[in-house]
Amino acid sequence: MPHFYFHLSNGMGEIRDEEGADLPDLETARMRAVVAIRSILSEELSRGLLDLDGMIHITDHSDRPMLDVRYGDAVEVRYGSSHE
Repeated sequence: MPHFYFHLSNGMGEIRDEEGADLPDLETARMRAVVAIRSILSEELSRGLLDLDGMIHITDHSDRPMLDVRYGDAVEVRYGSSHE
């Protein structure tokens, strides 16, 4: 089973994932990154902040880049609505 690492990068710097996780494929790794981003954003939002300028870099066991998942790709942002 492939081993993936999830390195967090945002305005505060980078946090490297030293443990990683065995997952069946890159799509499963992408979904795990989306869940992690949503959790981070939820915590930020509880403090009145929503900063979408960050990402999780997914790498393989050799630290080769596999996929970047941006914070903005993990959520749907809607602005206002018209109720006429």
